[in-house]
Amino acid sequence: MSTTTVVGFFALLGGHRVQSTRGGNGAKTYHCFYDSTVQCTSSVVFPVQLRVYSPFNDMLLVDDSVAYVIARAYIPSSIPHDPILLEAVDLAAVPGDPSSEEYEATIPDSPCPYIFSIGSVTTWATSLPDGVTKAFSVMSSDFVHNVTMSSTVV
Repeated sequence: MSTTTVVGFFALLGGHRVQSTRGGNGAKTYHCFYDSTVQCTSSVVFPVQLRVYSPFNDMLLVDDSVAYVIARAYIPSSIPHDPILLEAVDLAAVPGDPSSEEYEATIPDSPCPYIFSIGSVTTWATSLPDGVTKAFSVMSSDFVHNVTMSSTVV
C-alpha cells in the first residue's frame, strides 16, 4: 500500500462541474474542478487541479474562496508544466465573502500545505544545501482523477 496526501488551505478559482458515467449501469457522477496552487516554503509555486465529488445540485464555490482540503495527490515529474492533481477526501470552505476585506483575516496563517507520503524509498539520502538536512525520493501510487497514478516525491 502507498499513498500521497496533501493537507492545507487552498484558494480556489475557475470552478466548473463535470458529469461522468460510471460502470455498466450508467450511473451518473458529478465532480467540481477548481484551479489552485501549492506554495512551498522556498516560495516556489506549483499549479494544482483539485477534483471534488459533488451532488448534481451542489453550488460551485465562487472564485477566490479558500478551503481547508485533505486530498489524495498525484505529483507529476513534469511540474510546473503539468499541474499537481488532487482528489479531495474532505473539503471545508472558509465561510464569508471572498471579495470582502475581512475575509482573509478569518483564514489561519498556514500558507504552505503539508505533504505526507507512504511508499518505497527509491534513492539513497543526499545532503541538501544547508549541509545538515538529508533528502530522499519516495515513490507512491494512489487513485486520483479516476486513474491509479504513481508519484515520486523528494
